[in-house]
Amino acid sequence: MDKGFTLASQLLTLLDTEHRWFTLAEVEKSLGISDKTIRKMVEEISKQLPPTVTIEVSRGKGIILRRDGRSETMSEVISSMFRQTIFYRLMNVLFTNVDRLSVEELAGVMFMSTSSLKKLIVQLNNNDLKAYKLRITYSTPMIKGNEMNIRYFYWKLYCDAYEFTGWPFANVDFAYINQLITNTENEKNIVYFINSKRRLSFLLAIVVERVAQGKCVKIDESGYPWEKGMFYMPVKSLVKSLEEKFSINFPKSEICFIQSQVSLSQYHYYEGSEITPMKEVELHKDKEEYQMGNLLLKLLANVYPNLEKEERFILEIYAFFDKLLIDNAIPEWMMISKSNLTAYVQKECQQLYQELQTCMQTWSKAYPAVLYNHFHLTKLTLIIRSSLRYKRKKAFLVIGEEFSIRHYIADLIKKEIGDQLIINTSIMKGLSDEMMQQHQIDFVISNIPVTLQTVPVVIISTIPSKRDLDNIRKELLI
Repeated sequence: MDKGFTLASQLLTLLDTEHRWFTLAEVEKSLGISDKTIRKMVEEISKQLPPTVTIEVSRGKGIILRRDGRSETMSEVISSMFRQTIFYRLMNVLFTNVDRLSVEELAGVMFMSTSSLKKLIVQLNNNDLKAYKLRITYSTPMIKGNEMNIRYFYWKLYCDAYEFTGWPFANVDFAYINQLITNTENEKNIVYFINSKRRLSFLLAIVVERVAQGKCVKIDESGYPWEKGMFYMPVKSLVKSLEEKFSINFPKSEICFIQSQVSLSQYHYYEGSEITPMKEVELHKDKEEYQMGNLLLKLLANVYPNLEKEERFILEIYAFFDKLLIDNAIPEWMMISKSNLTAYVQKECQQLYQELQTCMQTWSKAYPAVLYNHFHLTKLTLIIRSSLRYKRKKAFLVIGEEFSIRHYIADLIKKEIGDQLIINTSIMKGLSDEMMQQHQIDFVISNIPVTLQTVPVVIISTIPSKRDLDNIRKELLI
């Protein structure tokens, strides 16, 4: 999505939260941009606002949003602005216009001069589109690149823009596509997560549009046992309905691609379903992911003795490897698939993420042909993190500082770790093994060297770092 628009919508949303003057310092802190950028942004936004909505800027007071109470909601104003952004309009025209336009004709559609449009194309090719390995041609503008990359780009564009644009496909009815997915849910007695179902609807619409234009994906149809997959028959029915509705023919590679996305989208079984977790485990036993999952479970057991290996968790591991095999069958899609949570997980679950990297490196020695990336490690980290069960333990906190801040540090650790940890900050007469046993202390947390034989010691910084907190959590797993 257009970065400039994102900042503009954030600014309008902020100003609309309260009817008051916001200081420039408040806005700078909230949006992470400079005073100069804010003023320039306000100038640009003001040109696009309806007459009933205005932004005032005062050197002494700051910024305030004024609007007629009978005017559109701020959400409606932002939606209208987004649909008019040059980036969205251009990309939408390139996607929906079957008849190829010359650069002069496209400039007319965009209400731009030909030279301005050419400059925009150069800018997009060098920046926004470069990350997707795409480019726009010049004489007769069109999106060029690998078909998987094009689909992924538009899937992300339209899904991210949904809040502002709604359903963007004039030739594909949302209710119809949504019903086909509902039919699949009913057939398999599952329900897709709300956001997953919407994203799947968008992707199916993009596939229909692209196939209708004769643009098809190329995948290794023998790279995965599609006919043994859970969604093989439902997808065949879904594709047959699409072919009849839109009078187009889906080659086998497209059917496999659709099956992969139907399978990869998040779902769960209805409560009260005849398929119990035990029966689900049985469904995996004759498949490749069963042995792969069991090997990883064995490796995880050595690293995390407190891992709660219930049937639901085991199923998540089997499903993880089934989806990993599907991704490997469509390597181009796997290469461009990313998770918005990767940066968060790498930071917030750093130690766990690194430990799982080591586990997967060991695992891959048995399956060197099966590839994985940060997207899969992120998913695996979240699965494991939610299944770790900490023991309730008692720790003694030793802080050797000039000021008495042990209670502050104890509260900080408790907020991060939770109720599994009981922290004792009482001053003891001599820090000895006998004293640890007398007070039933399981381990010591200290920012100075401590020598004890009967209990472990976790050394931390005066203000515990992320790694310090991970080390404390590790003690609760033992």
